[in-house]
Amino acid sequence: MSRRASATIRYPDGGAWAEMLAGICVKNARLGDAVSRKWPARKSTAPLLKELERERSRIARELHAGAGQPLAGIKIHLEILEECTSAIDDPAKTDSMRVTIDRLHTLAEQALGQVRAVSHRLHPPAWQEMTLNKALESLVDSSGLAGLNLTKSLPALDEEPSHAVKVQIYRCAQECISNIVRHSGATEASMSLKADAANVVLTVTDNGHGFDTGAHSGGIGLKAISENAQSLGGTARVTSSGAGTRIVVKIPRAAD
Repeated sequence: MSRRASATIRYPDGGAWAEMLAGICVKNARLGDAVSRKWPARKSTAPLLKELERERSRIARELHAGAGQPLAGIKIHLEILEECTSAIDDPAKTDSMRVTIDRLHTLAEQALGQVRAVSHRLHPPAWQEMTLNKALESLVDSSGLAGLNLTKSLPALDEEPSHAVKVQIYRCAQECISNIVRHSGATEASMSLKADAANVVLTVTDNGHGFDTGAHSGGIGLKAISENAQSLGGTARVTSSGAGTRIVVKIPRAAD
């Protein structure tokens, strides 16, 4: 444990924590990818989706207990240590210790914030109790889209889709937002939701640099979007050019 702690301290920019948390996000995406390949689409995917959500919840709890709680303890002990510096007579040593403590406090605060953010994205307990449009509103509002102007058209649907459809539309929206922020270089984006008698349709666009869909082998995020839709008998259509990317996810509203 001491070696890991010292390795983190050597990276005051939080690089070690960012790498760890990015790995957790990738593993979470691969979880859905691997499960959908192992258990292909069938008449009812509800048990599979429940198991997938249960696993995400377990990861979130372990992340909170395994990293969140120790980080909170570090913050408390740093505050105690800061109070102890007042008993040191040498002003130079006191100043040096305060600078070090401040840096450690900042690093712990940043790491704790990232852990909480990842945990909430994995298992936000509130959104599954919301209507689909409200859940997507909450997702957009909580995503921290700095430098990106995302417009949304998320009206209430005349009838809520099945729980399985809501979960998959939400997960597709998560992946779309993640791809835009991480890869597109976009400054403008939009998200819209609509439904007809047969399907729920999520459309996400951006004005980023795009990519060649013919040559693109498909990253984890795009595969997850496609396979999430296909698992319920739906489709995910991706078009992209130098002017931006458009993703249209269509899932039968009664699928379970």
